[in-house]
Amino acid sequence: MLRLSLTERDIADDIIITEDTILEIRLSNCRQNINVDVMDNMCLEVFEMDSDTTNTINYTLRDNAQVIVNKIAKNCSDVTTINLIGDKATIKYYSNIMNFYDNTYKFNVYHKGNYSNSDIYNYCVNFTNSEFKFLVNGSIDKKAIECSCNQDNKIIDIGNGKNYISPNLLVDNNLVNANHAAYIGKFKKDVLFYMKSRGLSEKECEELLIKGFLLGKMNLDDKTKEEFTNLILSCF
Repeated sequence: MLRLSLTERDIADDIIITEDTILEIRLSNCRQNINVDVMDNMCLEVFEMDSDTTNTINYTLRDNAQVIVNKIAKNCSDVTTINLIGDKATIKYYSNIMNFYDNTYKFNVYHKGNYSNSDIYNYCVNFTNSEFKFLVNGSIDKKAIECSCNQDNKIIDIGNGKNYISPNLLVDNNLVNANHAAYIGKFKKDVLFYMKSRGLSEKECEELLIKGFLLGKMNLDDKTKEEFTNLILSCF
């Protein structure tokens, strides 16, 4: 399997996937336009770790393309767009964000091919009194039959932030499965009480809960999990 790496120092911003690939993205303090085109029958797994970015990232999936994205970011105002133009194209996208300033993360999914599938998980922990917004749009073309478009959006408020989720589904076809969920709140008090009763400090409880919340759905190797965990721990 091919392994590629992309950082803010790289000039090329168009990536064409012509063989099964692992793509590592490490971006910091930048504004880039990145286009990833996944050809027919190709598999792509992405591990992305960002800090203070306002990037525009576009994924195009062709026939039977299979993509998994594992993303963790600190202070992110990216715009991500998924174009499922091929039949049976599938994407699972895990966005996990730690927020300290006013940021808006926009996510668009367009189903244009038949039998395409998207599962989008957007999770954020807002640590301060800042404002954070998830603007998430899922669209299914009227000619795209038997598609599945799912989104799960959650914000955990640690401070007293201003949090906002706009989950939108624009569906022009009856032969589809489309779902969205949105949650804004804090960690449950009874869970915190139980953990503290076992001798953990409030900081230790928060660290464990935040790591579980942000990393729990992603399938990471040990090295990547350690890198993602270190970025989370840098927030404390």
